[in-house]
Amino acid sequence: MNVLHVTLSFAHGGRRQAIAALCRALVPLGVENRLCCLENFESTPAERASCFVDSIELHRRNLLDRNAARRLREYCFAHAIDIVHTHDAASQAASAIALPLRRPPMLMTFHRTRNFESARPRDRLRNALVGLRAGAVVTASQERLLHYLRNNRVSSGKVTCIPLGVDLARFRPDASLRSSRRAQLGIGAGQLLIGTIGHFGPEKGADLAIDAFQIFCEKHPDCDARLIVLGTGNDEQERFVRSRVSPEFSARIHFAGFQPSPEEWLPAFDVLLHGARSEAFGLVLAEAMACGVPIVATRVGGIPEIVDERSGVLAPTADADALAIALDRALTDPEWRGSASQHALQRARTHYCSEQYARRYFELYSSLVKSAAVA
Repeated sequence: MNVLHVTLSFAHGGRRQAIAALCRALVPLGVENRLCCLENFESTPAERASCFVDSIELHRRNLLDRNAARRLREYCFAHAIDIVHTHDAASQAASAIALPLRRPPMLMTFHRTRNFESARPRDRLRNALVGLRAGAVVTASQERLLHYLRNNRVSSGKVTCIPLGVDLARFRPDASLRSSRRAQLGIGAGQLLIGTIGHFGPEKGADLAIDAFQIFCEKHPDCDARLIVLGTGNDEQERFVRSRVSPEFSARIHFAGFQPSPEEWLPAFDVLLHGARSEAFGLVLAEAMACGVPIVATRVGGIPEIVDERSGVLAPTADADALAIALDRALTDPEWRGSASQHALQRARTHYCSEQYARRYFELYSSLVKSAAVA
């Protein structure tokens, strides 16, 4: 089966990780994955080659760019594409314009974290019209599924939920890596290392994680804990997030910048702290759990579907005080952390393995291809 994945770009981020994990896990099922970026790749040839047999960028100028539509259409026919898998509303629209007939069949994965209402009215109208061309819409969480149905004129039977998957060979507990990374960071055996991962946009709440950690440190001055921040943002976001660090705690908080290989950091953490204000799924949470790391996070979006009460502590609201209370429970109870680590690991292996993730998509692809063949 030949699948063309269409997206705006293949830039670093949660969406790229989700697409990459899916494509790698589809290969053993006999799928050849190809990539089409509407704008620019924003990735290296080697990064794309690890996921796709081929890739094309369209440099699209606008929604009705005829040259881009022609190139997409010709690419699909030249490479005998069996199904077009779009990964955002703009890509769904571009694909529907380029391929107005029923073949090849199309589906869209709704990765969007922010509320659908943030789109402009004309975008919402566009999404409703081109959505008629898609055979299915997939969300990663039930929360996003319900959100999509509330805000779109679409049959409930067309929308389905497939949770994201994690490569368990890549994300796993690693005692040797844990020791070496902690030694590199100067973390001793009696110290606690808390990690927070994500870009510095407001929805990921890096500022809330920093504030919550500092509130905890004020309450427990004798607790030897460190926070490491993996992520980055634009200049304004960088200034804001770094400004949240109080001088008295600056020695306890380390900014490591963007790290392309989080699996080399996660095993070193005692807790993953995630202060998201909104979250469609939270792939980093599943990745941390696969490494046996307990979670402290906010109860927003799809997070409660991933993290249960045995694998983490969820703050009822996305504010620093509530997050600090949740962090307090996790950091002051080593027995709970040990139990939560095991439950997190088992939950990730049971519900979020990439093979299960790919198999569900493959079954959906096969169903759409079969339906198109008899239509």
